[in-house]
Amino acid sequence: MMGGLFNIIKKEIKEMVRDPRLLLGMIIMPLLIFPVMGATMSATVESVEESASNINIALINQDVGNRSAGLIDIFDDNGVTIHNYSEYQPEVLFTQEDREYSVIVVIPPDFTFNIENDSSVVVSFYTVMETYSISEEIPSAVLASHLREYKQMIVDERLAEAFPDKEPWMVENPVIISNQAVVDGEIAENVSPGRIAEQMMLQSMMMPMVMMMLLIMASQLAATSVAMEKEEKTLETLLTMPVSRNAILFGKVGGVVAVSAIAVVAYMIGLSYYMSSVASMSGDAGLNLAEIGLVPSTTGMIILLITLFLSLIAALSVAVLLGSLTEDVRSAQALMGILYVPIFIPAIVLMFGDISQLPSVIQTIVFAIPFSYPILASKAMYTGLYTPILFGIVYQVIFTAVMIILAGKLFSTEKILTMRINLKKGKKGGAFPIINYLANRRRKSP
Repeated sequence: MMGGLFNIIKKEIKEMVRDPRLLLGMIIMPLLIFPVMGATMSATVESVEESASNINIALINQDVGNRSAGLIDIFDDNGVTIHNYSEYQPEVLFTQEDREYSVIVVIPPDFTFNIENDSSVVVSFYTVMETYSISEEIPSAVLASHLREYKQMIVDERLAEAFPDKEPWMVENPVIISNQAVVDGEIAENVSPGRIAEQMMLQSMMMPMVMMMLLIMASQLAATSVAMEKEEKTLETLLTMPVSRNAILFGKVGGVVAVSAIAVVAYMIGLSYYMSSVASMSGDAGLNLAEIGLVPSTTGMIILLITLFLSLIAALSVAVLLGSLTEDVRSAQALMGILYVPIFIPAIVLMFGDISQLPSVIQTIVFAIPFSYPILASKAMYTGLYTPILFGIVYQVIFTAVMIILAGKLFSTEKILTMRINLKKGKKGGAFPIINYLANRRRKSP
């Protein structure tokens, strides 16, 4: 049996690898699309940051005092290129052609007077919109940050005058928050709970996406493989070979597992590059969880692999069953939508929330879906809460065994050749047989 099984597996792998759609869609595209997306986003952000560091302004200084000089010095110290248009009114510059500036800054005549009299003053920024993109708003946002720096200087000056025996920052901050995270009984130095949650959020989003892709691609391959054998009339020849029906079943499943493993590696490489690009765009290359003690244990990794393997075998068994019920590849692909629903539900639900915080009804649904446990196991690697996962493994074994037994029984009978569900629209016994039956009765009625 083992020799026949390996021959079936080699046959399945060769057939799938020879299909250019498989090679392009499952392996090459993930290695290209995700890096291209990440590189494009990084290049866009770098371009925006470069434009933010090279700001040209038209300055209209109407102030008659000396306080405005401090604000102009801050602009100059931060690399802002200043074009002096103090003799102009702002409206004249709105329609000027060949502008060298992106923002018009107007300092009003009462600037010095209001500041020295402990009052407020309005500094106006005018951004002439042309492309209406977010990049046009960035220069004024950068200038506003420089203005806040000047504002802080004035506030500190006033506080020093009002409280000569106190430091300005002590007056401004009577209560200071020290927000620290405790991981495994140890304080994570200089790491807030928010940073840890953000990093774990990135991982909790990435893992369900990769697992969901793996299950969907593997299931699609398994169902298509069986349907293609039936459509091309090669299944009859395969069943007459001196190989057991179970060897044929496990051979098809084994071939899909081998190809899916290559595909998921491609997705993980491409998606990892994309996620690292997104993390670096925020100015934080990512928190090293290992440095604060958040390291997946060997036990957690083994449990994750077990749940993923059982989910994969269960999904492939269901896919083989669904593929056996159709007569062509297109019908098999349409029928696979039934399997996508229980794969998508836990991935989407657990991507943004913790299972313990969900309502009881949703928790029951998630636990009842065997494809939920790899995602739960990926989070349990850090929390150490393995008890529900271990019960889930028992449930997965039972579910997978039932699916394999059903698929084996189907392959052991001649029904594998005669069962048909035709999902082509308009054909007898098509996607809507009841509607077609009622329509035919109406035509025949007088």
